Amino acid sequence: MDRRVLFIGSGGLSHDPPVPVLDGAPPRVADALIEGHPPTPEQRARGEQRVIQAGRDYAAGATTMIPINPSWDNLVLDTLESGRLADVDGWTVEWMGAEGGGSAHEVRTWIAAFASLAATGEYRMTSRFYRAIPEWIAGFAVATAEAVRAGGR
Repeated sequence: MDRRVLFIGSGGLSHDPPVPVLDGAPPRVADALIEGHPPTPEQRARGEQRVIQAGRDYAAGATTMIPINPSWDNLVLDTLESGRLADVDGWTVEWMGAEGGGSAHEVRTWIAAFASLAATGEYRMTSRFYRAIPEWIAGFAVATAEAVRAGGR
């Protein structure tokens, strides 16, 4: 198409927040998860308070959540930066959950954005920032990349 296109992937790296899951959920919660029913304002407020308290507990070292995993987070970023996207084909859902927590599946948006960029040819990561933030129960990163064009850029 000979046009510039912006690909955006967002989502957390390693994190295991206290959010409802289908396995073992009471029928009302399971129905809401399956059908996509939004929570009531009261349910949302209770959930937000639960997550805020979980962040405080995590930062204080009093939690049973899967810990933030900077090694795994940086493996994800290294894989994207190096362009070795075929490595992701060997990542199972179970492995991602064990290494990155119950919400680590969000890295798929990063992978999709970088795979879209890679489909245009070689690319290079132009910036990369990472920090584990215990109070937010997650590893956070920002990365940018651009296609390498013939003749230098």
